[in-house]
Amino acid sequence: MVQHTDSGTGPRYNRAVSAARMRWIGMVVLTLLLVPLPLLALMPGAPGAVRVAGISLVWWYAGLVGPALAAAVATALLVRTPE
Repeated sequence: MVQHTDSGTGPRYNRAVSAARMRWIGMVVLTLLLVPLPLLALMPGAPGAVRVAGISLVWWYAGLVGPALAAAVATALLVRTPE
């Protein structure tokens, strides 16, 4: 069995591929954040019509929860620190 020894330069990985993977994961998560809105609006029993503080759940998700989650995901996954 042949052992490969590293010259001490640290872990090797392709930064471009790693950054592209993080962008891809971010895009998938951001796209999946769109799924609950039509589900709330179209499910039987109309759970999206339930009102919280006088505003329906569909409006809460579309106006506050969805954008807040999208901003958090974009901040966590898409914004990279300089290397």
